[in-house]
Amino acid sequence: MTHWAASEFPELARVFSGYLHEDFVAQHGSPEAALRAFREDASPMEWRRFQREAKRLVELADDRDFEHICHVLQQLGSRWLPPSRAELIAVLTSAKA
Repeated sequence: MTHWAASEFPELARVFSGYLHEDFVAQHGSPEAALRAFREDASPMEWRRFQREAKRLVELADDRDFEHICHVLQQLGSRWLPPSRAELIAVLTSAKA
């Protein structure tokens, strides 16, 4: 298994720390709504970078240890910890629009 780290996802780090921060539930209500807020604020280039990194994270998360995935999410600045791998993948793939 290839080891991967948060440093490989600079755009996700920016988005997660800015939108999935400790107050994201009060501010946005859900992780999906937080990512929709980012989409509304993002430039086309920022959105494309986010989509590329989210796709890569989903691909890597598909067969990696879930504890490691959660650790990387925390390193990326996310205070949302998905209850399951499936939930993480669903949230990140729903951000495609």
